[in-house]
Amino acid sequence: MRRTFLLLSLPLVAVSACSDEIHYHSHYYGAAGEPAAAGEDGEPPPVAGAPAGGAAGAGAGAGAGGEAGAGAGAGGEASVEYPGAPVADVTTSEHELDVFGVVGNRYWFAVSDAERERMNQAGGGLGGDGDIYTPGGDGDPTFVDHLWVTAFGPQGTTADYGQVQTKVVGESTYKPWDSRHIPNFNIDSNQFVAKQHIGGYEHLRFGNALVGSIFRERLTLQLYRELGYPAPLATHAWVSSNVWGPDVAIPYVLVERYKARFCNDNEAALGGGCANMWEFVGDFNNGGGHGGPILEAADERLPAAQVSLFDNPANCQFETCDAGRVKELEQLLAATPEGEGYKAALDGWVAWPEFHRFQCLSWMLWVGDDTLHNSNNVVLVERSDGLFQYLPYSVDISLGQDWYQNTPLTGSNVLARGCQSDASCWADTIAVCEDAIADFAALEPVKLLDHIYGELEEQGMLRAGDEARYAFLSAWLEARVAGLPAELEEFRELAVCEEPMVDCGGGICDYPENCGVECAKPGREAAGDLAPCALPENYAVGK
Repeated sequence: MRRTFLLLSLPLVAVSACSDEIHYHSHYYGAAGEPAAAGEDGEPPPVAGAPAGGAAGAGAGAGAGGEAGAGAGAGGEASVEYPGAPVADVTTSEHELDVFGVVGNRYWFAVSDAERERMNQAGGGLGGDGDIYTPGGDGDPTFVDHLWVTAFGPQGTTADYGQVQTKVVGESTYKPWDSRHIPNFNIDSNQFVAKQHIGGYEHLRFGNALVGSIFRERLTLQLYRELGYPAPLATHAWVSSNVWGPDVAIPYVLVERYKARFCNDNEAALGGGCANMWEFVGDFNNGGGHGGPILEAADERLPAAQVSLFDNPANCQFETCDAGRVKELEQLLAATPEGEGYKAALDGWVAWPEFHRFQCLSWMLWVGDDTLHNSNNVVLVERSDGLFQYLPYSVDISLGQDWYQNTPLTGSNVLARGCQSDASCWADTIAVCEDAIADFAALEPVKLLDHIYGELEEQGMLRAGDEARYAFLSAWLEARVAGLPAELEEFRELAVCEEPMVDCGGGICDYPENCGVECAKPGREAAGDLAPCALPENYAVGK
């Protein structure tokens, strides 16, 4: 069967960095997209299973509000500045903590009002000022005065990690850190204490799971790993803070960040490790990725200082990145025509088996706000073997979440379109998808969901509406397993587009002005005020 695909041109900024939206007492979307009920007077609702006053459900060995369990206080003193904070009973070097192997560790952030205000001002968001100059420049790193961490379990101990660099993060999902909102946090544990790690990790991300519910991000990342694709570790943890009051503990999703440890732990799946890593929004060729020529800095259509996305040091996930080879790939992509031989032309550059599986899993799990379908949440690794590979990132919009329904197998970024235009490459994609579908069915994903549900229930982390969300996900996964083989057949032969739509690449049909090139196509010069495109010779309207 041939299938015609119509891309909906959605504003990229409307859904960027979606996993960072935190607002505990509203906008907590379930299966039908309805927010959970707020607590009285708009305050955060009490945690299910928590004792009166909003304290967290007492996990084994943990006291109310995240205080340390048995043995706490031996050798430590209660904080005068931050009442209700835990009491450290071991040093950080003595602290035994399994960050991702258990559910229910507790993190207690103590922050001054002045430093919290700095975080909120630096946090960004699409509604931020966006000024290119600010008083004092970028300023010093923002931090919490203390981060107490209590290990889960009857013998769980508490350590005070002191000042820890902490950022309030998010774009369209940004929320300030105050008594009525809950932000996402990124932390760096050794900014102020050299070589300090928390349970072996320097970088951690805390998210409220607002958009994808408490289930999706952790489950989707686990599905990637179980299906043979490298992805970050994730778990659930309690988070407390003086900002919300000593008796409030909130369930968060805790996710490993893409840093050096991830590369070391997954080196076998990453060609020996990572030489360089970038995270960004966009595509090759200055975000266009359409196979046109790389614009030079002097070109009037190119904003100053944006010769390549890879020239921006903020996109590098390591201390420094060498962009030499990735920019050579960028030039090669611009010069390589779509069609027969596309895959062969990029042998030695693209990790094609991994690319095929990445594309299959994105479709199977409905990860729509991603590299392939929205040029968003892009993580690109230059592997130690010289090949380039995408990694899944910010996957809370997945598994039937209502912002991106019916994510297609076909993608719209430059590599996806090129492969889709090459019959041999596309046949390889279909073959990999057939194997991935079989693996998915054998995995029995509903059982993985059931396990997560059981852990959350035991910890008292389920909230109003989560029963319905769990039921929706369970039914969705069951239907997905059953329906994937037939749906794959619809993609086996890609369609020829009907006028006035054109092939934007690889059988993806859309109107010419929506093909991702911000200029006028041949014959469309009168459409708006766009300058004519400098398109490659192989481009053809109505292909």
